[in-house]
Formats: sequence, structure tokens, C-alpha cells
Amino acid sequence: MAKKEQKTKKAKPAKALKFLTIGKYFLIFILLLGQGILAYAIVDKYYPAVYEKMNAKTPEDIGYYQMEELVVNPANTNGKRYLLVEISMEIDDIKHIPLLEKNQMKLKQEIIETLSVRTISELIKVQGREELRSEIIDLINSTIGVQTVRNLYFTKYVMQ
Repeated sequence: MAKKEQKTKKAKPAKALKFLTIGKYFLIFILLLGQGILAYAIVDKYYPAVYEKMNAKTPEDIGYYQMEELVVNPANTNGKRYLLVEISMEIDDIKHIPLLEKNQMKLKQEIIETLSVRTISELIKVQGREELRSEIIDLINSTIGVQTVRNLYFTKYVMQ
């Protein structure tokens, strides 16, 4: 009788293990299905507004603004090295160009401060430039109070 009890004890853990494995896969399937349904609901709700916003501007509305050259001494160079930068911007609406012109001196100062705290190694790396580009875009948009800069280009970027 002891052998029969041992066989039933061994059979129960095997069935329980199989049930737990199937249960895990079922739970993962339910979670993925729930995420898919949630993503579909969000896209379905907000897609028309996003599509309208993205396509509301015509090419005639988009403008370009170019700043003067800026000369900056990078951090830890003791004035022996400098960075010459010229920045051009793609503006969401040409009506915002007067805002940029009005705040030009403030923008120059803040961009110079942003560039001057960077080290040479940060300014030379391409990835560093991409981070710098998005930081300057955020800086400009926050300074003028309107989210207008679509893209920012370094038309001159000379490290000496």
C-alpha cells in the first residue's frame, strides 16, 4: 500500500507543475492581449487629433530663421580653444519669426551659456551634438513661450 501512495504523490506534483506552466503561458497571453486592446483603444481615440495636427500646416506656413555666428569657449579650455557655431531653425509658423527676433539677445546668451558648460569631448562627439540640438530646441521654445522650432541645424560647427 505504501507503493501506491508514493505513485499518487509523484503524480500530483507532475500534474500541478504542468498546470502551473500552462497557467503562466495563459497569464502572459492575457496580459499581451490586454495591452493590445489598450493600445488599440488609445490609438483609436487620439489618432484623428494627431493626424490633424501633423497635417494642419502647409509648406507655406513653415519658415526658416538663421541666427548669427556664435563664438564660445568650451569648458576647461582656459580660452585656448573655441567653438564657432551658426544655427538655423525650421519654424512651425512664419508668424513666430518676430518672437525669435524680439528675443534674439536673450536666446544668444542662453545658447552661449549652454555651449560654454560643455567640454570639448562632449562637443566633438556626434551623439553629444544630437543631445545638444534637442537641448537648444527646448531652450528656444521655452524662452519664446511657443513650441515652434521643428528642427535645428548647425550650419557652421567649427572647433578650433
